Amino acid sequence: MSPFIHDGVVEELGPQRCRLTLGSWSWSWSWPGLAAAVGRFDADIHVIGPPELRAAFAQLARRYADAAADAGPEDADAAADAGRE
Repeated sequence: MSPFIHDGVVEELGPQRCRLTLGSWSWSWSWPGLAAAVGRFDADIHVIGPPELRAAFAQLARRYADAAADAGPEDADAAADAGRE
């Protein structure tokens, strides 16, 4: 994860565990944007705080769930095929 963080700090906590401290120096950032930046990693995430970041993850989760539910028949067939690979 460390090579991809750039402006964050990764602290090793043990085997297969780390703590990521990340923020933004830009006035254009948003809580959902920060959540999406962390969510790009294929890893389980535990949000320590603040509550606004936790809410942003919930907002993105709803969006992703809606996107998955909107899959048409062709999309469902492609997803099933991809799961068999």
